[in-house]
Amino acid sequence: MYLKKGIKIVTLLITFGSLFIFFYISLNKKKEFEPKVMIGKEFPTLSSKSLFDDKIIKIEKGTSDKIFLVNIFASWCLPCKIEHPFLMKLKNRNIKIIGINYKDTKKNAKKFLEKNKNPYQKILIDRKGELSINLGAYGVPETYLVDKNFKIIDKHIGPINDQIVAKVLSLR
Repeated sequence: MYLKKGIKIVTLLITFGSLFIFFYISLNKKKEFEPKVMIGKEFPTLSSKSLFDDKIIKIEKGTSDKIFLVNIFASWCLPCKIEHPFLMKLKNRNIKIIGINYKDTKKNAKKFLEKNKNPYQKILIDRKGELSINLGAYGVPETYLVDKNFKIIDKHIGPINDQIVAKVLSLR
């Protein structure tokens, strides 16, 4: 009887130990989709309907002669509300910002922008999240800094802040 109980305990300990080791290795394994993976690569051509007039908008090479930002946002995203004043600072300093509205409704997105003002020069609709996934986005908000050669200079996950604003302005 004690032998059966001992075998069960040892088997249980080995199972939990194996699972712990598996998860530990998985957590410490280098991820393919780290933010730095996109840095230095060409920004992909994206196209989608515009938030305001349903026309197709394209973000493609040759559309900019200086740096610009691509910001993924949503009206339901609390960190997006936190970063919004920083986007307005950049807009007021003549930095071009293109928005990608992530898994949102047109009505809510427009209401959000009416209430908080619109920092974006163009806004693409990403209702299913496909554009953001193709960019390698983890969620919202995320911001890409793109240079005049259409290369990604930086990627920021989460809300931007004064340090990001200063960095963008220094690169202008």
